[in-house]
Amino acid sequence: MIKKLFFFTILAFSFITNVAATEFKCFKKTGFITEKYEFKRHINFKDPENTLIFIFHHGGKGDRAAKASDCVFSKYYLKNVIELTKEDFGTKRNLVYVVNTKPLWGDAYKVKKSKTKWLPFPGGRYPGKTKTEKKVDLTNQIINDLIQKGIKPHNIIISGHSCGGWLTLLYTARYPEKVRGGIAYHPACFGELTAYKIWTEKGLDDYLWDFNDHERGTCETKDRYKWEYACSRAYLKLRTKNMSEITSAKDLRVAVIHNDDDPFEGKTSKWLKRIESVEFIETPTKNENYIINGKSCKAKELSKKWYGTDLGHNVYQSKCMTEFFPRIVKYLKDQ
Repeated sequence: MIKKLFFFTILAFSFITNVAATEFKCFKKTGFITEKYEFKRHINFKDPENTLIFIFHHGGKGDRAAKASDCVFSKYYLKNVIELTKEDFGTKRNLVYVVNTKPLWGDAYKVKKSKTKWLPFPGGRYPGKTKTEKKVDLTNQIINDLIQKGIKPHNIIISGHSCGGWLTLLYTARYPEKVRGGIAYHPACFGELTAYKIWTEKGLDDYLWDFNDHERGTCETKDRYKWEYACSRAYLKLRTKNMSEITSAKDLRVAVIHNDDDPFEGKTSKWLKRIESVEFIETPTKNENYIINGKSCKAKELSKKWYGTDLGHNVYQSKCMTEFFPRIVKYLKDQ
C-alpha cells in the first residue's frame, strides 16, 4: 500500500512538474509561434494573399536591454495574443510573429549593462538612436521582408505590450501604408509615470527636476524615482516628441487596451482617447473588482520575477480579455 502511494505521489509530482515546465516555457527568438506554442523561424506561405500576420513586440526596460535571464515570451504572455488570431479577420490563415528586441540598447549608454552611466545629452538632446527607434527600424525590415514574400500590407497587424505597445503607436503613425492597423496593449515606455506622479496630463510635475549637467557630462541616477529615466528631462522630452508624432498622424488605426490602475501610464495616456480614429478600450479596474461578465481581469502571476504585481499593466493577459475581442476584430476588419 505504501509503495503504491509512493508511486502515485511520484507520478503526480512528475505530471505537475511537466505542466509547469510547459506553462513556463520561454521563447527567446524572433519568428513564428503556432497555436500549439511551437516556434518556427520560417513558415511557407502557400497562399500569401489570404494570410494575416500579427507581429507582436514584448515589453521592455525603456532604453536599456533586458537581462539575459529575463523571459522574453512565455506561454502565458502570448496566450491571448494567439487566442485573438483564432477569430475571423476575413483571411484563411492567421499567424503570430514575435520579435525579440531584448539585445537592443539605446545609444545614451556609455557603458553597456550599466544603468547608471549615460552619455551627456548635448544641447539637451538624446545622443544617437533610442532603443525604440532601433525597434522601429527592425520592424520595418521584418515587414519589408514579409511584403516581398507576397504578404499584403493590409494583412499585417502590428501589436505589442508596454514598450511594445508604444512602438505599435509610433510605427503605425509613421508607416500607415505598411500595415492594416495595430493593437497597443497598455502602451508605456518611460517608467512608472502614474505611480510616481511625475507626469500629468497638464504637463511635467515639479517633482522631476533636471539632473543633467551638460557641461560636465554627468547624469546622476541615485534618485528616489527607481527607474533610470529620472536623471534626464531630455529623455522624457522624447515622450512629448513621440506623442506629437502619434497625434499628428492623419489616420491612426490602433486599438488601445488601457487600464486606469496601470502604474506606468494608466493616468497619463488619456490623450490617446482624444484621437478620433483610435479604438480606446478601457478595461475594469479595482473599482469594478477587475471583473467583467463574470470573468477575472487579473493577470495570472506565474512568477513575480517575470510579471511583477502591476495588475493594471497586465490585464491583456487575463481571462477577461476575450470579452473585448469582438470590438478589436470589428475595428480591424473595418479598416
